[in-house]
Amino acid sequence: MQYFCIMNPIKSTIGEGTRILNFFLDTLFIFLISFILYRSYNFYVYNWGFRGIRFGYFFFVTTWVYTFLWELIFLQTPAKMITGTKVISYNGKRPNIGQFFIRATVRTTLFSMFGLAWNDKPLHDTFSKTELIHTAA
Repeated sequence: MQYFCIMNPIKSTIGEGTRILNFFLDTLFIFLISFILYRSYNFYVYNWGFRGIRFGYFFFVTTWVYTFLWELIFLQTPAKMITGTKVISYNGKRPNIGQFFIRATVRTTLFSMFGLAWNDKPLHDTFSKTELIHTAA
């Protein structure tokens, strides 16, 4: 199995454009899911006196759960399915559950993408020791 490596031109690399497309598509899907959850919860706030919760909490929790579950089960989120990419560990094998946990946690932070500036990959890849590769066609 091949994995992403900048120093080896034979191996398949993922460009910034694909990463940005993944980010925007996943963010759109996450927003829609979290908005539906938020509006559903507000039904109980208005009709049953539940305590209101800000939308941002729904968004960040949905981001973590979405990323963790999709990548744990399928090695890819819906956006990665669309762009034909998946997540693997540095050794070319399936990441362990701890790597998925770290990946989802760091991805939920607002500064994860800044790793692209000096590391050529986002911080959630760096800290979880995972790579993004093209899926076999």
